[in-house]
Amino acid sequence: MISLVVLVVIVALIFGGFYYWARRQGLSTTGQAAGGEHGERRISLLTEAVAYVGVILLLAGGAVAIGQRWNSIPSWGQVGVLAGAAAFFLLIGIVVRRVREPAMQRLAGVVWFLSVACVAGAVWLAWWKAYGSTGPVTVLVGGAVTLYSAVLWLVRRGALQNVALFAGLIVTVLGIVDYAVDIVNGHGGTGSAPAIAGVLPLWAFGLAWAWLGWRRYVEPVWVTIPCGVILALIVPIFAVSHGWGHVGYAIGIATAAAVMAASVPLRNVPLLALGALAMFGYVTSAAVRYLQQSLGYPAALAIAGVLIIGLAVISSRLMRAAHPPEPGQPGAEKPSHAAPPPLPAEPDAGKPSHPDLPKAS
Repeated sequence: MISLVVLVVIVALIFGGFYYWARRQGLSTTGQAAGGEHGERRISLLTEAVAYVGVILLLAGGAVAIGQRWNSIPSWGQVGVLAGAAAFFLLIGIVVRRVREPAMQRLAGVVWFLSVACVAGAVWLAWWKAYGSTGPVTVLVGGAVTLYSAVLWLVRRGALQNVALFAGLIVTVLGIVDYAVDIVNGHGGTGSAPAIAGVLPLWAFGLAWAWLGWRRYVEPVWVTIPCGVILALIVPIFAVSHGWGHVGYAIGIATAAAVMAASVPLRNVPLLALGALAMFGYVTSAAVRYLQQSLGYPAALAIAGVLIIGLAVISSRLMRAAHPPEPGQPGAEKPSHAAPPPLPAEPDAGKPSHPDLPKAS
């Protein structure tokens, strides 16, 4: 339970940091839209919270009622229940979207996300009931979720629709790789692919997804960029843990270095933090795995880290000395004495001596 709370807090900090960065860079307008036409909230936070409580109670009651009768429902009736739930949440979102209120728009995004989850469950259950085996079910579920989420994202480019589309593409990539490798190996698509075969496509997809967010092709950018970066930083771990240590560490360290380098021109502190944490994790893990028999190499790494920190501090001071801030900017030195105010001009200095004569230049 504690680990779940910590995970939620970490995810909230990451996406909250990217949201703040996007707002500061002018890449997000959700904050302006949330205030209505005149910048005032028209629905209180309490009203919005009550609406979400209603959704939670609806889910809880429906799940308990269906769960009590699930075994007595015919096979294809179970598929119909999930498909009906998907249609129900879709219709609720359509109705709610007619209300021009940001809080209701967010509620529409939530119920549409639930509709996508029901579609995924309906497709998986339908294949299982029809064929009794997994087979290409991962590809079918991923493809259905991707197409459905893409349509909803085109209608409403919200955060949850972005996440649903991202998850659908991940499932699709994994399903295609797993099924294709199995067919090549002669297993008929019912075995499992090696870890590296799934790591490389997912790593490339994560980088591509982050690039699409950076170019603002897939919005909101404060969701697209961290999702792609986190995926690209995490997937090398699976290569490391499944016998591809050298490849996994090389990909992970190179990706972390690239993320840290990209954070500098973007001035994105959360991106820098992600890259730094990933770099620390991969370098430490590689040192423990390959240098555990000697103290010389770990000591050399520690000394190199101290030197790099010192170099960063010195370079920052040199750049500040070479490019001092302009007066009025943060960090600029205040003048030792105030400049005297300008002398007032004589009252008749600019008046002509005669109405027909021009003013003195």
